[in-house]
Amino acid sequence: MVAQTLRDRAVESLRQHRLEDVESYLPFALSVPVGLLYVLFLGLPLATIVHLSVQGETLWSNYLTVLTNPGYRGSILISLQIAVTVTAITTVLGLLISYFLARNDFRGKRIVIAIINFPTSLPGILIAWGIIVLVGRQGIFSLLGSAITGARSGEFAFALGFWGLLAGYTYFTLPRVTMTLLSSLENLDRELEESAYSLGASRFQTFRHVVLPEIAPGVASGIVLAFSINMVAFGTALLLAAGEVAVLPLKIYSVILGFGDYNTASALAVVLTVITLGVIMAYGYLFGGSVYE
Repeated sequence: MVAQTLRDRAVESLRQHRLEDVESYLPFALSVPVGLLYVLFLGLPLATIVHLSVQGETLWSNYLTVLTNPGYRGSILISLQIAVTVTAITTVLGLLISYFLARNDFRGKRIVIAIINFPTSLPGILIAWGIIVLVGRQGIFSLLGSAITGARSGEFAFALGFWGLLAGYTYFTLPRVTMTLLSSLENLDRELEESAYSLGASRFQTFRHVVLPEIAPGVASGIVLAFSINMVAFGTALLLAAGEVAVLPLKIYSVILGFGDYNTASALAVVLTVITLGVIMAYGYLFGGSVYE
């Protein structure tokens, strides 16, 4: 009887150990398909791009061309200029809108938030078309401006070119930044603000010294998100740049289709990736976590 009990306990212990072993390996086993997908759809294309970018007279010849050729260097600089400008505009506007929404309850608030958030579901090419409809040469506001002032047709049009790109990028970036900041503000402990008010701080002082430091990671997340989106945006630029503004994604597109120069295009793509990934990794280093959380 005793021997039978001991055998049962041994069998049960062995079964328990096997179950624990399976549980310890299960997360790894489940992550294998995801890992293979990353390798197949991200790792291999990136490796191919890097490989093509170093195919030249020397390992760095394509990168030297990218950094010294005025056309390529100009694309990098104009992309940075637009991305930084739109990031600054959308961060300031997003902060004002999100703070108003987070601190005020009113009828229809959910509808307002839904309307603000709606452009995030639209493709970039459709947003670009919307900009043309509004402020193109035959756009609603362009014609209205000409009718009111008597100016010639097209005087108020700015859909195509730098300002059109700025408007289009701002339109599809602002909702994303606003929603990111709104989430940070809604998670902020209201007692901190009420304590500041009770100590005599003004609304601006409370925002400057209490709210802003507390939501700094959220603000930084919005900045990084806006910058990275605008650096790689393609659909909107394809329609609004109109051959006048050669942002980096369009330059890569034209180098491949126009000249079939995959090596230089790959070097441009690597530069673009390094810039965007560098900004995202800097956020992770300074604030921890992911910008998309």
